Amino acid sequence: MGNRITKLVVSSVLVMTLGVITAAAFTKTVTIKVDGMKCAKCSSSVSKALKATDGVQEAEVSSEKGEAVIKYDDQKVDEAKLREVINSTGFKAVAAPQQ
Repeated sequence: MGNRITKLVVSSVLVMTLGVITAAAFTKTVTIKVDGMKCAKCSSSVSKALKATDGVQEAEVSSEKGEAVIKYDDQKVDEAKLREVINSTGFKAVAAPQQ
């Protein structure tokens, strides 16, 4: 009886751990430089467009820093799409440096 309970507990812990690891594996954060933003309204329009994009969990856009920090589900959206969304607002997502 004790052995069955131990196996059940160990199995439950493994399943929960796997679920957390899997969920974390799909979340990425990227910082994209954005040209042309001059004020809070500029950053607000970029932020609003990003947050309306399926797969975007968080978007912090700063006109002062000229960047957008985006947390997203890489199973639903990719960085290229995020850049497309930024460009569609009338601002320019600066190309990532080649590595």
